[in-house]
Amino acid sequence: MKKLLLSASVILLATGAFAQNTMSGSDARFGIKAGVNLARFHASDFDGSSTFNDNVKDNVGFNVTAFADFGVGNNFFIQPGVSLQNKGAKFESTDALTVGNSTTTIVSSNKTSLMTIEVPVNAVFRIPTGDAGAVQISAGPYIGFNVSGKNKLESTTTIRNNTTNTSSVSNSSSEDDLSFGTATDKDYSGTEFGANFGLAYRTNSGFLVGANYGLGLSNLVPKDSRSGDGKLTNRVLGFTVGYSF
Repeated sequence: MKKLLLSASVILLATGAFAQNTMSGSDARFGIKAGVNLARFHASDFDGSSTFNDNVKDNVGFNVTAFADFGVGNNFFIQPGVSLQNKGAKFESTDALTVGNSTTTIVSSNKTSLMTIEVPVNAVFRIPTGDAGAVQISAGPYIGFNVSGKNKLESTTTIRNNTTNTSSVSNSSSEDDLSFGTATDKDYSGTEFGANFGLAYRTNSGFLVGANYGLGLSNLVPKDSRSGDGKLTNRVLGFTVGYSF
């Protein structure tokens, strides 16, 4: 692992030294980016964690980030930002039961959506690609503050008469606001922290496109509701486009 990291560092430094387009320690720029999130929860050390993780699905959301790049050396800079991140998870299930000549099928969907104000601070290596632009590799910590959220449950019940081959369908839905904090009556923790890993390409004209993976490290279960080592964390894969100047 140490050899791999050393080799990567040498390649990055060599690339920066011989590239025509560099970002030096005196440079600074600002930008904004936005895109789509594929978010889900990850459970660990709970009874049924494996089943939970096998059945959880992506909650499709969005992200918007304002950021600044502060050069600290040739092709190396620090990138703090403020971001609005839509996280959460989704579960879907289908259950069927036949009694006599009647079959009841229930298709349900439970979607949890969290809105988080996130403050990331990433270290970014820049690998120039001639006059076109540069590849940017980033990593760093973030802290997030859960500010709002909803839990939406939808279900469709179909009752089929197997003798007459007829069916009746009914739909139901409910939506509840989520609460955040440490007490047992709260749904999720109010804060979280984790790590970001990103890969992007920025043209010399300022346009950029990239992908980011957010690895939640802190427990989303409210502190007073925790038992044992059980933990629920965020996992977010994001895709963005943006512009910096």
